[in-house]
Amino acid sequence: MSGEPTPTPSDEPSYEPGRRWSAGFNAFVGAMALLAILVMVNYLAATRMRWRYDWGAAQRPQLSPLTVATLSGHTNEVKAIVLFDPSSDLYRHVTGLLREYALQSPRISVQLVDYVRDATLATAIKTRYGLGSNTGDLVIFDAGGGQFRTVDDSEMSTYDADVKGMMAGNNQEVRRVAFRGEALFTAALAGLSESSGTRAYFLRGHGENDPASDDASRGYSRFVRLLAEKNVESRVFTNLLSGVPEECSLLIVAGPVQPLLTSEAAAISKYLDRGGRVLVTLSLETLRRQGHLEGLMEEWGVFLPSQLANDPKESVRGFAIAANAFGSHPVTSPLTRAGAKVLFQAPRVVVPIPANRLPADAPKTTALIMTGPEGRTFSDFDGREFSYVEGKDRQGEIPMAVASEKGGVSGLSAGRGTARLIVVGDAAMWANAPIENYANRDFAALCVNWLLDRQQSMAIGPRAISEYRLNLTASQLRLLNGVLLGALPGGVLILGFMVWARRRG
Repeated sequence: MSGEPTPTPSDEPSYEPGRRWSAGFNAFVGAMALLAILVMVNYLAATRMRWRYDWGAAQRPQLSPLTVATLSGHTNEVKAIVLFDPSSDLYRHVTGLLREYALQSPRISVQLVDYVRDATLATAIKTRYGLGSNTGDLVIFDAGGGQFRTVDDSEMSTYDADVKGMMAGNNQEVRRVAFRGEALFTAALAGLSESSGTRAYFLRGHGENDPASDDASRGYSRFVRLLAEKNVESRVFTNLLSGVPEECSLLIVAGPVQPLLTSEAAAISKYLDRGGRVLVTLSLETLRRQGHLEGLMEEWGVFLPSQLANDPKESVRGFAIAANAFGSHPVTSPLTRAGAKVLFQAPRVVVPIPANRLPADAPKTTALIMTGPEGRTFSDFDGREFSYVEGKDRQGEIPMAVASEKGGVSGLSAGRGTARLIVVGDAAMWANAPIENYANRDFAALCVNWLLDRQQSMAIGPRAISEYRLNLTASQLRLLNGVLLGALPGGVLILGFMVWARRRG
């Protein structure tokens, strides 16, 4: 016994084979169990539970109460087809907003189509909806049964061009300052659930802006498209002598050049008396010709003096004014919240007559948009330009658009028989080209919504787009390029060489 060597610990097996296989099997079973749990949790999260945490929620505005109410009351299945180039600046705004819609309502589904990569599918979609072959960057809301609405990318943005800088040759930049997607998408969904029957009649025969024309400065075809987005059918009529058509929901008198006859003004007055809704825009050509339209407006608490509004501080070119002084009214509240500006080309002065100068049963008038405190009126015109006349003209906030209401509580939902009137001192601001400047389109949409008593479409203003810039001089840019392209990669290479040399040594 004493002659046998005593086994040392190193001679004994360190791990029994049975235990090794058992540990491996246990590890395999544990890994499979963990994988199964992860799969089940993800399945439940994707199919049964609608919860999430959005890291960008603090920076992104939430859906408005109106949109939430619209989505909650939507009973139809709607597919939102995003026909967009992912490289577009608006793509993330559009897709992010529509995902919010889909999370809010299970009846909204979103399909993303990259028409650059998936040209075949894009072509099939364009053919199905009767879109042109070059159409792109739009959203289609399809409710089935041939009912659909489209929202083009050109309508989704509000731009703010530095016109002064452009005129001086210092700046050629046009900035996107607001995203209008929520107002347009909610209006499209509401339009799909509304019944048709709302008609707007354009008065013609007095040199008014043509609703069928695509002319940039005189045509109103884009205004007509705005009405169509709101499920409003546009028609034209010329014979006021037989009165305003009974089925007219909104009468539009868009910049008449020739004066209206006494009987025509009386027909409009009768239409208002029975609870009609009228939108009047004024042309610069009538500044020197007072007619029966001006007399009718006075009956409704709106005075139209032969004066041009001007604001040297907010002037962008000539007599154009970028106005951001808004009255307290449902039409302008969304613009005030958004900090928007409205561009007038050459506005006439439109003055609300004070209540103490009107009968007790007179309409309630409110100034919608004014110049700034440095505004002034121009009365004298020598055939080429207007000028200020001391003692005749005045300075201060000059109103350029007025709303008038009779038969209901001002600003609240209007019942049957409540008449509403809006007078805007510049017909050119809603022509095809100017309507896309600043917040002109939003102002037009808000006017139409209020006149038609569509309060549900007025609470959504454009969303401001935050812009962050890093302005560097040429020397700073060279230094930054040197650091990013030279110093950082070079430092890594030098450090790697030092480690290699030390190990080598």
